[in-house]
Amino acid sequence: MTSGLKDKRILVGVCGSIAAYKACDLVRRLRKEGADVTVAMTEAATQFVGPTTFAAFTTHPVLVHQFPTDPEQGVPHVEIAEAFDLMVVAPATADILGKAAHAIADDLLSTILNIIDVPILFVPAMNFRMWRNPATQDAVSRLRGWGRRILDPDEGDLATLHVGVGRFPETESILSEIRGMLDIPQLLAGKRVLVTAGPTREPVDPVRFLSNRSSGKMGYALAAAARDFGAEVTLISGPVALDPVPGCRMVPGTTAEEMLAAVMHECGSQDMLIMAAAVADFQPDQARDKKISRSSKPTALSLKPTPDIIKAVRKEYDGTLVAFSLQAGSDLEPARKKLLDKKADYMVVNRYDESGMGFETDMNHVWVLSAAGTEQEIPPDNKLSIAKQILEIIAQDIPQ
Repeated sequence: MTSGLKDKRILVGVCGSIAAYKACDLVRRLRKEGADVTVAMTEAATQFVGPTTFAAFTTHPVLVHQFPTDPEQGVPHVEIAEAFDLMVVAPATADILGKAAHAIADDLLSTILNIIDVPILFVPAMNFRMWRNPATQDAVSRLRGWGRRILDPDEGDLATLHVGVGRFPETESILSEIRGMLDIPQLLAGKRVLVTAGPTREPVDPVRFLSNRSSGKMGYALAAAARDFGAEVTLISGPVALDPVPGCRMVPGTTAEEMLAAVMHECGSQDMLIMAAAVADFQPDQARDKKISRSSKPTALSLKPTPDIIKAVRKEYDGTLVAFSLQAGSDLEPARKKLLDKKADYMVVNRYDESGMGFETDMNHVWVLSAAGTEQEIPPDNKLSIAKQILEIIAQDIPQ
């Protein structure tokens, strides 16, 4: 499995906007997915982010000057016309939109836009008054009429503390647009996917709890992978020390009962449920409302099973259900029985006794079992790569 953006040659044009710093994240994500990225900046853009920053991200020289002082470099815009698969102007200012719409070529970036012969995506970011200015809207209409793609800016808080349309779109929206322009298959385009992740915590008293050892990294990787494949993702997460997954709707679920309630509330509209959470198997029979004093020396803790979320949900949900099984060793027979018992469509098996894999690491090694009887091993790899390989196996069976 390789990223659809691997080895794609992408030119990112950066203009003089306060949102220029957000282009750093875009470039970093493109590079992370294997794209070969070059950055061209306007002189104004260098006042916000230095060329050295983008050179470090891309490992390529940053193009700024239309006529370099070193004659051996040649004239950059002449050689750039067919050197890339796609060009993205992000952030695109009112200035560059107007220049591109009227064939003005008075600096390196505007000259490139006049000569380059590849698909171009503009990602506007500006003050809301500049965006709604009739001249800007006329430029946008002209460019769209010529087949240029322009991603509408988001609405929200702007740098001037005003609220309006003009915000730089989320990186995920830009990446999704790029994948579409490059005809990269979106295996889950138009699908809704729910992922559970992380541990649950079952309170013993106000300060203590029972839990399972889980960082949530595998579940979060699955949510990110589903998002990258074009799905609308809801991530129900137990308490973890991870940042929210951009582009996914986050729903908290601290205890098993809270997670069950959240899944039941959401599952009716989902095409796929991926139950990757490490739900605690037991909870205290009765949680104390006050902290148990050490001096009380309790000798026993009465426990009862937590709700079996997968079995409960399967009674109400008839879509694609993916469960996880954690075990020692590579004997898959227990997982096969669990697959039947849970009435899941797929069972993803991983081990807790394999060094460097699973718990609190970025690596994993799994087997994917299906109710149809197929079994596939996915060799050790980073969790995002593992997640994408899991989804590539499962996506084949989701009704279109």
